[in-house]
Amino acid sequence: MRDALPCNTMMRIFSVLASSCLLLFSVTTCSVERVSYVDMDDEPYQLDNSPMVQGQVLPPDNIKSIQLYRGEGKHNLPSMELGSGDFLTLRFDELGGTSRLFRVRVRHRNADWSDSRLMTDFYLRGYREDLIEGGRPSTVQDPHYMHYEYQFPNQNMQLRLSGNYLLEVLEYETSNVLFSVPFFVHENAGRMEVTLEEIYGLDARYVVHHQPFVRFGYPSYVVSPVTDLSIYFAQNRFWGRARQADELDMSESGVFRAYLSRPESFVGVYEFRPLDLRRFDAGGPEVVEVRSGTIPPQVWLFRDVVNLDVNPRRRTPVTHGIPRDDRRARYVDVRFELELPEREATDLPVYVYGPFNNWSIDEENRMEYQSSTDSYLGRAIIKEGEYDYKYALVERGGIDDLRLDASFASTAQEYAAMIYFRDPGLQADRLLQLDSGRAR
Repeated sequence: MRDALPCNTMMRIFSVLASSCLLLFSVTTCSVERVSYVDMDDEPYQLDNSPMVQGQVLPPDNIKSIQLYRGEGKHNLPSMELGSGDFLTLRFDELGGTSRLFRVRVRHRNADWSDSRLMTDFYLRGYREDLIEGGRPSTVQDPHYMHYEYQFPNQNMQLRLSGNYLLEVLEYETSNVLFSVPFFVHENAGRMEVTLEEIYGLDARYVVHHQPFVRFGYPSYVVSPVTDLSIYFAQNRFWGRARQADELDMSESGVFRAYLSRPESFVGVYEFRPLDLRRFDAGGPEVVEVRSGTIPPQVWLFRDVVNLDVNPRRRTPVTHGIPRDDRRARYVDVRFELELPEREATDLPVYVYGPFNNWSIDEENRMEYQSSTDSYLGRAIIKEGEYDYKYALVERGGIDDLRLDASFASTAQEYAAMIYFRDPGLQADRLLQLDSGRAR
């Protein structure tokens, strides 16, 4: 597994993309449990274009700060090479209560995150379920929480098949799924190169689009690459918005080339807003006021204004979030404020979302318009740490988190390409390669 693109690939990216920052986002409809629901006239409905993958379950309100990454590196992708000794680290908090047991299990999925319907013995060795125990109590109150950590694979459960997976955490007593998170197991088979191209003038709304390309020298057991292989592209770890390559090229012997067509290319002007809460009492650059006398403490952020900053500093995104692991880390009530220019005035519901609410649209994070300030106010309970966030509109059953972005993108973007092999014996998708890297 390589977390950086090859040198020739990065040179290609930097030469092509030096004039602007990249961001690609797809608009793939997902079927997700407990994700992206909005209460309209007491009839909840499911939103399209969710960053969550099919079958993923979002946690109850008392489960916070979920992280899943390879090894000990919190910036690492939730991916590992099959049989390599790699492992994943899961961390999460439960607000209130005392230490308790949780069950954990994994489910194999296809390239599109549909259920592969494989029997557990085909992809898992050892027990079908494991236990998470030994939560560590915080040393702070209001709210108090228990912190849990789990590493996988381990002596109880090992994986024997590559592919997409969901790691599920279940209530010990009832076996109800509390939440699940996606991860990847790849074989590091074949040779993959990834490049990106800029496209201008594709539509009037967005200045630039981005088109990813893959060149894959496939292994000998791939008999018919056109039918046996599929390639997906994802950006900034929004796996539910991954797009499948729809243009194929077999002109070179032993090499499979694939890319997204121009109409399917990704919007390149997509921005995140940073939130530095590593020490809320010290006040980060976004913090205007801290009210420590409340329970939990309140942190008021400076007002965000759409398109105010025309010369933003370039930065690396933290779309997955990095909560502090220190048992002294506090949960705080963060207050957001957004001002819309007159041309962006809307009657649509506005939400703030980020890794602190698992990139889901939730009524708890819906913003309320205040006529006295001519702005929208919202809130979220967030642990001290580093995060990115965005503002989103909900319209016609879908999420629009592009309309309220800045016109001048400043965030360095992360890309991933996944190559899947449809195993004819298993009738399920194996993951041959996963490559990722950052581009500006």
